[in-house]
Amino acid sequence: MRASEDRISHIAHKIQDKLWGDDLADFPDEGRALSAIKQSIASYFAIADEIDEAVRSKLSSYSQAKVPGSRDWEVLYNKFFQEEAAKRKW
Repeated sequence: MRASEDRISHIAHKIQDKLWGDDLADFPDEGRALSAIKQSIASYFAIADEIDEAVRSKLSSYSQAKVPGSRDWEVLYNKFFQEEAAKRKW
């Protein structure tokens, strides 16, 4: 899943507001905290993209290629995605 910088920023602001609003965290430096949240979210999406790419590559290498979007493709995609994520301890 590719996420734009604006989307990541929006999610980061929501997380920071929720943490502060529910009194779960105090941020002595709000800018630094927001930056750390954004970096974490960007890393999350980067890893998800890497796994997605690896899974799609694996699926395309099958001799009996499945049609993307078909039920068989979705089942195999989800299975391989979980396996790849577990392999990376993600």
